[in-house]
Amino acid sequence: MKIYQIRELSTPDLLNTLKDQYEALENYTFQHASGQLENYKAMRNTKRDIARILTVINEREAKEKNQQKKDK
Repeated sequence: MKIYQIRELSTPDLLNTLKDQYEALENYTFQHASGQLENYKAMRNTKRDIARILTVINEREAKEKNQQKKDK
């Protein structure tokens, strides 16, 4: 998932996507532990997607805090 695609999503959609990505990572982890994982790039890309989603969420929270400070 590209960053511009993530930025287009609403916050509830981001949280749902984040949940799905964590579930996918959990599945990849179990497959890796049992030796069944064939595509290691998928695991790496899932971790990167999680980081991107968390970054966008944190940016939005910081933006809200700055707006609240300016309004006071």
